[in-house]
Amino acid sequence: MFYFLMIVIALYNLLLYANFRSGIYSYLRLSKMSKTYIKKNRKGFINYWLYHSINKQNSLGILYGLNLIFLIATFTFMVFAITLGFIEALQSTLIVFSIVLCAIEIPCVIIASTYSNIEDYGKPFILLAKRK
Repeated sequence: MFYFLMIVIALYNLLLYANFRSGIYSYLRLSKMSKTYIKKNRKGFINYWLYHSINKQNSLGILYGLNLIFLIATFTFMVFAITLGFIEALQSTLIVFSIVLCAIEIPCVIIASTYSNIEDYGKPFILLAKRK
């Protein structure tokens, strides 16, 4: 049961990382970068996952660091959860690691939702709204 729970948490972290990346994309669009400029500067492995060339030209600030930390933590947790989640002696270590990963996710999700809301509705926090 614990192994199944760790796999579910790992998949949920992937969804949160995808949400964070969409928030970064919203930030880039709000910074007056065109879609073709973003697409052109995301070519290559490092540029796609870390936005390295975009960060060189236009600083992403804390988003660059959060993306790097979130990507490494998510990938590491997935590897450990899938490969070592069934070992009973390491279960407490995986629980601690999942708590640390959740602490990393909190600012990432808040920032991503803020930029997505600004792009969609013009305001950072929305209680009730209709999509366009």
